[in-house]
Amino acid sequence: MYKIGLTGGIASGKSTVVSMLRQYGAAIIDCDIIARDVVLPGSDGLRAVVRTFGTQALLDDGTMNRAYIGSVVFNNPAKKEELENILFPLIRQEIRTQIAQLEKAGEAVVFLDMPLLFEVKYQSYVNEVWLVYVDAATQLTRLMARNGYTKDEALARIRSQFPIDKKRSLSQVIVDNTASLEKTEEQVKAAWNQLLLRMDKR
Repeated sequence: MYKIGLTGGIASGKSTVVSMLRQYGAAIIDCDIIARDVVLPGSDGLRAVVRTFGTQALLDDGTMNRAYIGSVVFNNPAKKEELENILFPLIRQEIRTQIAQLEKAGEAVVFLDMPLLFEVKYQSYVNEVWLVYVDAATQLTRLMARNGYTKDEALARIRSQFPIDKKRSLSQVIVDNTASLEKTEEQVKAAWNQLLLRMDKR
């Protein structure tokens, strides 16, 4: 199966592009959903998180205390690595399971919707990478407007990710979402049609 990593920076508009691809019939695995599912109440993943980070990692309803975990790992590389060592193997296994299911169903191509693809070094697991891109100034403006962050808060979150221009240099297909929605849709349609042509020639 041909695997495409679909990624972008925070507030780049990746979800918009995912919706467009779904309309064209693309098979998409939502890796954010998988990341949430591996720490559902009663899961091995959540039990491992609690063993490592303590009972503060649990809310009263039995779900993971994401605010607490986020505060622990945000500026602590060692703690971040501990969390990743718990979650990433579980996430990768579920991705493999879903790919196998889609392949069995006859799909030839799958998009892995993965916001942190480069951050978790997943590019080696896919055949190519599509990046939803916006320039740094637009990214900052949109993030502040979307989340109500101050400039410093928004910059801190942007800087916690791989620089978007570095992502651009490592990606095979770029969807520039800086301009209008119509311009973005034109690019997605063209990239999709080119993909279909390439797949026909394989």
